[in-house]
Amino acid sequence: MLLRSTINQVSAEEMGIDDYSGIVKRLKSRLILREDSQLGQPVLPSLRLGIILQLKAIGVEITAEQQQNNSINDLISELESHENRMAQQMKGIDGIEKLNRVKIKMACLEWYKKDCKAKGIGYYDSYKNLYFCSDNDVTKHKKVLTNYWRNLVEDAERKPQKEGAYMRETWLYAGTNYRRMVEPLDIAEYYRQEGKRDYQTNGRSKHYILLEQWQKEHTEKLAGAPNDKKKQNVAGSLTEDSCFWMNVEEALISCKQLKDGSNVEKQSARERLNMFEQYVMDQINNYAVSPDIFLEKSSFMNWWKDFQEIIETSHDSPLRGFMKNCRRQYEKGQF
Repeated sequence: MLLRSTINQVSAEEMGIDDYSGIVKRLKSRLILREDSQLGQPVLPSLRLGIILQLKAIGVEITAEQQQNNSINDLISELESHENRMAQQMKGIDGIEKLNRVKIKMACLEWYKKDCKAKGIGYYDSYKNLYFCSDNDVTKHKKVLTNYWRNLVEDAERKPQKEGAYMRETWLYAGTNYRRMVEPLDIAEYYRQEGKRDYQTNGRSKHYILLEQWQKEHTEKLAGAPNDKKKQNVAGSLTEDSCFWMNVEEALISCKQLKDGSNVEKQSARERLNMFEQYVMDQINNYAVSPDIFLEKSSFMNWWKDFQEIIETSHDSPLRGFMKNCRRQYEKGQF
């Protein structure tokens, strides 16, 4: 039947039989590869072997000896380089398309952040306490985003996207925005569980650590005082330290220890709270925190109220002065 289909020029599919042409081609490739290796030649990379097979298919005779010829070798190398460039371009186009789809999910979270602020509560606290139906919807977006960036970071760690850096600037910028937007949601989930402590050691994903490390390496040379543009845009900005809310949660725990703990616990808690005060003031001076932290129902404001009730009235600090006199100017970029 196979011979009859060939004579009548009818396709194998139409005759109801299997098409063996693909199998024959693969066997032919293996045969040529085996012949090369049996001649004592090293097994060639698959791309280079494929180019040689294509040249042979169009009638160019290439023996093992001819492969040492400079002109033939240069031709094969040039075709190999062209194929590699084309593959990289296609990979780049595919990567951009995937990144653009991911940015749509980020836009959904941006909308969620603005909607929460309009309701008088930051998106961190809304998600932690699950106040609204939209809080549950966010989990779906977060899952898609986290899967994408976790896989991308793992790939970049194994095979950096460009020489001298793990990620190209486009992906690093998008990854930084993702980390600053989504990691607070992971922190909210972590501290939503009763008795949880020390997210940075016990709960933080490696891909956040690497994204933060790569971003710091990239921007280290640009470090400096906040410029006017940063001050003007602070109202819509994300908090730069994606672990800010972890520090707030730990400060709330320290307040409880300062109030009810043993003498040793109180001493340790007071030291941590002093450090936290300085940390927050540093973030404010650099316009590195979103004004959302000052919303009345936020965990940060809950900490501040607790802290004010515990510390002595004589306690004075730059943060206390800021909270009393300058807080409302911060969102306007006029602090």
